[in-house]
Formats: sequence, C-alpha cells, structure tokens
Amino acid sequence: MSSGQDSLKALGYEQELHRSVSPLGHISLILSDITPTASLLVIATAVVAVAGMGSPIAFVIGCFIAINVAFCMGELGSMFPVAGGLFSIVTRVLGRPAGFVAMIDYMGQAVFLPASVAIGIGTYVHSLAPSIPENVIAGVGMIVVTGVCLLQIRFNSWLTALFLAIELLVVSAIALAGFTHLHQPLSILTHPTALGSHGLIGPIAASAIIAAVATSLFSVNGYDSGINFAEEVLGSAKEVGRAVVTAALVGIVFELVPFVAIVFAAPSVSAFLHSGTPLTYVAGTAFGSNFKTIITVGGLLAIFNASVAITLQFARIVWASGRDVAWPQPISSWIAKVDSRRGAPWVATLVVGVLATILCFQSSLITVVTFTAVLLIILYGLIAVAALVSRIQQRNLPRPSKMPLWPLPPVIALVGVVLALTQQKVSDLITVAVLFGVGLVYYYGFVARRPGRYWIQADLPEPYDTNRPLPSSE
Repeated sequence: MSSGQDSLKALGYEQELHRSVSPLGHISLILSDITPTASLLVIATAVVAVAGMGSPIAFVIGCFIAINVAFCMGELGSMFPVAGGLFSIVTRVLGRPAGFVAMIDYMGQAVFLPASVAIGIGTYVHSLAPSIPENVIAGVGMIVVTGVCLLQIRFNSWLTALFLAIELLVVSAIALAGFTHLHQPLSILTHPTALGSHGLIGPIAASAIIAAVATSLFSVNGYDSGINFAEEVLGSAKEVGRAVVTAALVGIVFELVPFVAIVFAAPSVSAFLHSGTPLTYVAGTAFGSNFKTIITVGGLLAIFNASVAITLQFARIVWASGRDVAWPQPISSWIAKVDSRRGAPWVATLVVGVLATILCFQSSLITVVTFTAVLLIILYGLIAVAALVSRIQQRNLPRPSKMPLWPLPPVIALVGVVLALTQQKVSDLITVAVLFGVGLVYYYGFVARRPGRYWIQADLPEPYDTNRPLPSSE
C-alpha cells in the first residue's frame, strides 16, 4: 500500500479513497469494464448495423488499434497513477488547456457510456418479454446499478469478479456455437454486404467499414479504467501499467474470437442483418431456443456487471474533476465528497447514475453508441500524442512500465484514430466540436483567469518540466 500512496503523494495528492483492492480484483474490475459479453451483445450489434458482413474486418482493425493504445496507456498510467486517468495524463504531458479538453471529453463519456451499456439491459429483456418497454427497463436497471456502486469498492471488486466468471463462460459458449456451426464462406469478407435503403441487402463501401472501426474501438474500450482505479489498488505504479495491458489483451481475445466465429456461423445473411440481436439469433439457430434463452440471461448478467464497473469508473473520473477544481466552488467541493465509511465518491456516483438513467429513458442504442465512439477515439488520439511527447520532452521521468517497440504503438494509434474520424457522421463530429468549444470558452473565460485556484493545482509544474517530483517506480 505504501508504494501506491508514495506515487500518489509524489504527484501532490493525499490518499482520500480507500486503498483496498487486490491486484486480482483490479484485473477483474478492468475486465468487467471492458466486458466482453456485454460488448458483444450490445456494442457489437451497432458494428453489425454499420458494417454488415464487413464487421469482422472493422473489428480486427479496431482491436489492432486498441492494443497499441493500451501500450501507450500502460506506460503513461504507470507514470501518473491517479483517478483522473487520461485527463490527468494529458494535462501533465501536454498542458492544462489540452488536459481540460480531455476532461470535457471524459465528462461526455461519463454521461453517455454508462447509458449505452445499460440500454442493452432493456434490449435483451425486451427480446425475452416483448411487452416490456426497452427504455423503461434500461432506466430501472441503471437505478439499481447506481445503488450498488455506492457500496465499498472492495465489495464491488468481488461482485464484478463473480459476474465476470459467469460472463466469460457465456462468451465461450457463444464462440462454441459459432465454431461448430460455420455457414458463411470467406467471400463475405472480400465482397461484404449490408442492409441498404428499404431493408434491402447490397454491397457495402469500404468507407462504411472504416466508419465502424470507431464503434469497434468502443466495444473493446475499458482498459483505461485500470488507471482510474489506481488510487484504490494495493501495489505499485508498475503493476497499474501491467494491469492495463494485460486486461486489454485478455478482453480483446474474448471479444474478437467469438465475434468473428458468430458472423461466419450466421445461417442466413438476411436474417442476421435484420435481427435486433444478431449474436443471440445465431446462438439460437445453432443450439436451439433454450440455449438462446440461457445466453440472453447470461448476457443480462454481463450487461449488469458492465454497468456496475463502468459507473464505478466514471464516478472516479467525475470525482477527480472536483478534486482538481475543474468547476466553480462549491460545485467542485461537493463533487469531491467521499463517504468516510465506505470510501466511495458518493456524490459523483449519484451524478453519473442520475444522468445515465435520464438518458436511458430518452435515447436509442445506435445514437448513443456512435456519438460516444467519436468522443472515445479523440481521447485515444490525445493519449497517443502524449505518449510521443512524453518520451521526447519528459525523457528523464521514470517509466515503471514501458511500452514495447516505441514509437510504433502511438504512431499506429494516431493513424487509426485519424482514419476512423474521417468516416464518422458529420452530425456527431459537429456535436463533439461544439462540446469542446463550449469547454474551452469556459476554460479561458473562467478557469484560466483564476490561476492558482482552479484546475489541477496539486503539484503541477509547467509542461515538460523534468525537475518535478517523481512517482515511485517501486
């Protein structure tokens, strides 16, 4: 515990959250945040909707980019293991304005990402009981999730580990259904098709497959949570970096392999593409309706588990924004409150839970997923830039967990991010640009005019100052 606390103290923070999660519990939390089963059943559905039978290509590209992003996060997270995660890293490497944009990006994800997973609860309950409205079930589910997230983090790490074990059994069963019932030829990749206008199936353009890469990245996202939980984990800064990379690799394997198998196992391209739940459709045709029901129930448990892990993560991010005084007082102090008995950031948890619940009642899955995917890949881009700049301008800082093959991982990540961004919906790009614009107006109009009072004042030197106190590498 002292090693983790020493790293935190070197970065200018006091230990406020309870440091009680074991390294294994840490991995469980991260994998639950990545949530292979829930991502396959919820987010991968959006990949199929965009890329059709070309979705395996989009998934492979997205996973390759994600691995390289994880290498960047692992190194930087071991250098700056604080609950602000990626926005803390960007601030300390690229400066306060860039870090504030990263924080605004994270705040957008904090609202939309928990909802995007919780909406899946409504989707799959509706598939079992069509009379129950999807959005109502999603909203009620999000309320329950919020209540669970107010409990001790140690309890939540054990709870997510239990559900994760069930989840990995479910995703393995999905893979088995796919590999034992292959129907489609390899030509679905060389001549991919998708739903066109009026529900007709036709060829799909390469640009649509590239557009789906962003959603594929979203599907395997979650390994950054390893940094956001760093202030509650027993162990060293080096182990934080290793946990990020390890969980990313495991999560990607448990998503990519079953997804590719299930696409090739589709008995009918038309039925697969028209299905609202294409993965369980294939599972049902492979082993029967009872198996489909089991997968669906298991998927619901996985989605609930993912909602808990994701809400826990973003509660820490929102809490860190208050601790770092991103908002006017007394709002920052209010958000930064910690329950002294449970060690939970209870106000931040309620903020995330309430906003996500409202969104569950109002939005469709595809709308939420595509918008959040744009926020995600922009933040990935900032991390890739930070990984390059840090090695050049902060070369004297210790790197407890170094990425392999530098500078290839950040370069590959940047190329992938730019390529994916060029194919996103203009409306989503405009929405994100407006969000960032409003954030920068607030930053320069309020925060920057009050130096020494707002925005990460905890022992933050000027960018690239290599004489700063160093985090422990032990």
